[in-house]
Amino acid sequence: MDDLVLVGVSQRRGGTEALEAWTRWVESWDGAGSEVVPITTCNRCDLVLALPKGMGLEELRARLIPAGVLRGYAFAGEAALEQLCRVAASLDSLNPGEDQIMNQVRQAFETARQRGTVGSITSFAFHQALRIAKRVRREVPLAPAQTSLFSLARPSFEAALPESATVAVLGAGEMGTLAARSLTANSKTKLWIVNRSLEKAQALANKLGAKAMALETFLGGELRVDGLVCATPVEHLVSKDFLNIQPRLKAVVDMGMPRNLEPALALQKNLVLIDLPAMERLGEGRREQLRGHLARAERVIAEELETALGEWVERRLGAAITQLHQQYRATLEQAVGDSLDPETIRRLAHGFARVPIKGLRGLARRNGLGAAKAFLEEAGLCDGDTKVAL
Repeated sequence: MDDLVLVGVSQRRGGTEALEAWTRWVESWDGAGSEVVPITTCNRCDLVLALPKGMGLEELRARLIPAGVLRGYAFAGEAALEQLCRVAASLDSLNPGEDQIMNQVRQAFETARQRGTVGSITSFAFHQALRIAKRVRREVPLAPAQTSLFSLARPSFEAALPESATVAVLGAGEMGTLAARSLTANSKTKLWIVNRSLEKAQALANKLGAKAMALETFLGGELRVDGLVCATPVEHLVSKDFLNIQPRLKAVVDMGMPRNLEPALALQKNLVLIDLPAMERLGEGRREQLRGHLARAERVIAEELETALGEWVERRLGAAITQLHQQYRATLEQAVGDSLDPETIRRLAHGFARVPIKGLRGLARRNGLGAAKAFLEEAGLCDGDTKVAL
C-alpha cells in the first residue's frame, strides 16, 4: 500500500472554517484523470488517492492543493489505510460509533467507481476498510443502533425546548432523516419535515407520522416553531429575516456544511445553538466515556490491518513468485537434462524457491514492494526490463 494517500480536513482536525474552505475546493475539483475517492460528510472531507508513478506525497500535495487552501492532514502507505479504516469504523467521527459514516464511505466509493476514478489501489483499500469497519461494529459496543451525529445534540436541544415543542427538520437527506427519526421518540414533539422537494418531505413524514412542508413555504413564515434542526448544504439558509418572524424559536441544531446559521446571528437572537464546534466538545466527552471500547476497536483494526496488508503483498508479488518458480525450473532442466521427469523438476523448483520467496514476502512487507523488486534484480532473478507486477 506504499502508493495509497489520504489527505483532508475534519472538524476535529482543523475546525469549521477550514473544513468549509476545503469542502468548497474539493467539490469544485473534478478529479478527472486521477485515481481518487472523495469522502465528504458534514464533519470531514477527505481525498483517498493513489500516488502517480514517481511522485512523492509532498509533491502530490504541492501540485494538488492550490495556494490559499489549507494543506490539511496527510497519511501515506499503511497509515493511510489505517486512517481510512478508522474513518469507516466511525472512530474518527465527532460522535464515535455513529451508524451513517460507514454508509457514507461506501457511497463515496460507489460514486467514484461510477465516475471511473477508482483503481486497483483505492478499490482494495475501500473493500478492506469497509470489511474491517463491519467487524468493529459487530464486536465493539461503541453506540446503540441508529446513533447519529444528532444523537450528540439531542439532549441539550430538547432541554432548551418547552415540554410540547414544535420542531422542524430542514432537509430530508440522510442526516435529516436520522435526526427526524430520533425526535419521534418524544411523543409530545410536533414534528415537521421541511424540504425543497415537498414530495420527498411528505414521503419521510408519512413514514414517521410527522407533517411536511415545502422549504419555500416554511421560510416565508407559514409555521412557527420552537426548535429547528438544519441538515442542508445551503450556506446561511436561516437568515435574520426568517428569525425575525420566529418569535417562539429557542434552539437550533446546525449540522449543515457549510453552516446553515451564522453563529453571531444566533447569539444576537439569544438562541441556543448546537453547531459542529459544540458537537465536537460533546463528542470529546463521549470519547472519555468510551475510552476502553475505543482502545478495543483500535486493536481490532491493528489486527485486521496485518491480514489486509499481507493479502496486498501477496497480490502484488503473485507475478514475481510465478517468475521465480519458472526460473528455478528452467535452471534445473538445464542442469539435469532428461534424467528427471517434469513433475520431479517442478517439485524441486518449488522447494528451492521456498526460502527466497519467504524472504521476498518479508522484505516487501517491511520495506515496501520497491525493495522486493530491487532484491529480485540484485539477485539476478529478474532484470530491469522484466515485467514484474510490483
